[in-house]
Amino acid sequence: MKYAIPLFLFSFQILTGCSSLSVSETKESNAKTALTLTPNTIRQCTIGHHELAGRYLATGLPGNYQRPTLPELSLMKEASLWDRISRDSFMAIPDEPRIRYYRHWYHSRPLHISTVSERAKPFLFYIYEHVQSRGLPAELALLPFIESAFDPDAYSHQGAAGLWQMTKATGKAFGLSIVPGYDGRLDIVASTQAALDLLEYLYARFDGNWLHAIAAYNTGESRVRKAIKRNKSQGKPTDFWSLDLPKETEHYVPKLLALSQLLKNYQPWQSTLAFIPDHPVLTQVIINQQIPLKQVAHDAGLSSAFFYRLNPAYRTGLTLKNTDNILLLPQKQLAHFYQDNKSHYTKHQYRIHFIQPGDTLMKIAQKNDTSINTIQQVNQLANSKIQVGQRLFVPISVPVPVPVTVQP
Repeated sequence: MKYAIPLFLFSFQILTGCSSLSVSETKESNAKTALTLTPNTIRQCTIGHHELAGRYLATGLPGNYQRPTLPELSLMKEASLWDRISRDSFMAIPDEPRIRYYRHWYHSRPLHISTVSERAKPFLFYIYEHVQSRGLPAELALLPFIESAFDPDAYSHQGAAGLWQMTKATGKAFGLSIVPGYDGRLDIVASTQAALDLLEYLYARFDGNWLHAIAAYNTGESRVRKAIKRNKSQGKPTDFWSLDLPKETEHYVPKLLALSQLLKNYQPWQSTLAFIPDHPVLTQVIINQQIPLKQVAHDAGLSSAFFYRLNPAYRTGLTLKNTDNILLLPQKQLAHFYQDNKSHYTKHQYRIHFIQPGDTLMKIAQKNDTSINTIQQVNQLANSKIQVGQRLFVPISVPVPVPVTVQP
């Protein structure tokens, strides 16, 4: 693993809670037909309100191929992130009664599926990209569907919180800060990092068995390890399906696998899934002074309620003093956020750079006195690959020395 785990954690019982949330709202979404794209001729074109970036549709273009006109392109549909996740999922799905039960459970609850997938819209691509950048199974991006119903402000009766439903003890053990006014378990950026660290740790502890690791994420490493030891002593198999675990955990893994299986064959119920495009929708900005979140929302042209939903960790509505506060914004609002030169606080600004032939992230980073990692984080890049004509936000730190008065 790429990070070290202190020895005391080996005996630490890691607990997360899966909140049971009632769904009382619905929002119909017209599903869009997915288009399989491969890198080729068209760099970027705008279709209505959507951007179709970087690729066109055939693996082997015929000799008489002619580039389509813009009206023809307008008939194409955006690629769906659900399709991409289903293609990249690889966990074996056995013909097991609990999985069949949850396939039926999802099918019979279109209101739940519609509501939760709508909630996932701002977050799923961000999470999926980080899962992929670590080389982890695509199915792990679906865990917040099971854990919190993609409610970023969810709390469970067991004291777990956030999209990933981490307890305070687990969150702190994996680097999350929980202080007055801020709960890192609710921070989308920090909690995603911690949750994936935890899953990698558990995967290593269970000798590369993902079902054991996912079960341990739900109920704790100690319980799964004891169940394995008990089966070994009785001469029984030690696969997940043979273990005697808490009922919630015995159903937790089948819920995830059933959801993954349905995504591979989701035509019958795709009208219940909110369409999520296969491209980034969020970006990060860093604010290094204390400031009301409503001021940041105003600068970005967002409602306070929507901005708080993206950044629920700041419980008092203020960023923290003397620290770099990493906040999420819709990527399309970034230019709006930086258009006002009279902002009342210090923030990291960006310039827009269009990739030219011969550009690399290293050259761009060196020229702008920043790092490759920072550019990747700002632009939500899973790796260092870039294309000519691609737009990048290149961070430059520009302090605006106009003080702001914040009431305690």
